[in-house]
Amino acid sequence: METASCTVAEEHVERIAAALPRVAHHLTNYTYEEGLLGLCLFYCYYARYTGDDRHYQAAERYLDQALALVDPKNYRKVYKTDSLDCHLSNLGRFLEFAVRNGFLDMDTNQYLKNVDEVLYGLMEGKIAAGDVDLGSGAMAGGHYFLSRLASTQTVTPCLERLVAGVAETAVADEQGDYFWRAPSLKNRVYLGLSHGSAMVLSWLAAVAGQGIAAERCAQISRPAVAFVLKHQREQPNGLFPLMLGEQPGPTQFSQCYGDLGVGYGLFRAAQLLDDPHLRHHALTVLEACTRRTYEDRLTGDSSICYGASGLAAVFDKLYRLSTDARFAQRAGYWYEQIPRYFRNGGNGDFGGYYSILPGANGLWHTSFSWGMIGTGISLMKQARPDLPPLDGLLMAV
Repeated sequence: METASCTVAEEHVERIAAALPRVAHHLTNYTYEEGLLGLCLFYCYYARYTGDDRHYQAAERYLDQALALVDPKNYRKVYKTDSLDCHLSNLGRFLEFAVRNGFLDMDTNQYLKNVDEVLYGLMEGKIAAGDVDLGSGAMAGGHYFLSRLASTQTVTPCLERLVAGVAETAVADEQGDYFWRAPSLKNRVYLGLSHGSAMVLSWLAAVAGQGIAAERCAQISRPAVAFVLKHQREQPNGLFPLMLGEQPGPTQFSQCYGDLGVGYGLFRAAQLLDDPHLRHHALTVLEACTRRTYEDRLTGDSSICYGASGLAAVFDKLYRLSTDARFAQRAGYWYEQIPRYFRNGGNGDFGGYYSILPGANGLWHTSFSWGMIGTGISLMKQARPDLPPLDGLLMAV
């Protein structure tokens, strides 16, 4: 039976689909996060959502436009932690995702062979610079090579190299526990999925889960977990600081920053370490996350990166990893909150959904990670739960 929330989701999908052609010009690079591959992704989902294969024509058009731009000479930095590594990572992760989910039929090994080599070289440079950030650093390559495993085992040495690189770039505190600095963000120390400890822990668990360097991944994870746990606090709606040195207080609640990402990283580490005590602790953190609500005003928009769509996707992935029904319920809750971020006005640009980023322009409002494309796909997923999850395109691996 169709619910009222699904009806609202369907209405808002159509608002976004109607607005998208008017604002698509804001996306000019080839990435899926803030570029043309995001448009391709939207129309792939929209074709399957509607059952109308004609929408694949738009997807193909944007794919062709995106691939025509793939040249390091075309790289332009978009945001502070952006990099050529990140753009190439987006390319490979998108293509592997699209093939895996039946949106695209191509030989990714043939197309990405040179990208594999270029990105490996870039990754080595970032390891040498001590930067393992997902955007600016070596983890861009880490997520790329993890996605490539679906098509080829030849990238296994690349993953093994980054496992070693993660150990090389770790900083030990006085107790010997590990953390990582973010050179592109003033050498701050973060705990979450975008720049910090949870990013590293979840990636190590994913690599070990593929049977690669499992013992070394576990060795790195133990002191990294200890570092995270020693910074837990009794702050309601902010069990962990976003970064070290932050004053106690409620924190942003999103995929990018906050307690859900930290809890996700701890849960993945517990799986890797087969540690029931850590699993219990991680579930306690995540249970607190299930009590977070829209009314807290700590989730700023509807987006994948900072908003309700990303929360829904991470809770959905946690449910599939754990079979804990609380996470399925909370994924549903956050999907249902997405329309509450709708703002009516103007000429309907961006389908009524806007990025919370200060000074956000059309690129951010339109994009997959920060804007209406990711929101629209998430609304389709709410209305049609059989659509593919966004695994491989998220920060959470």
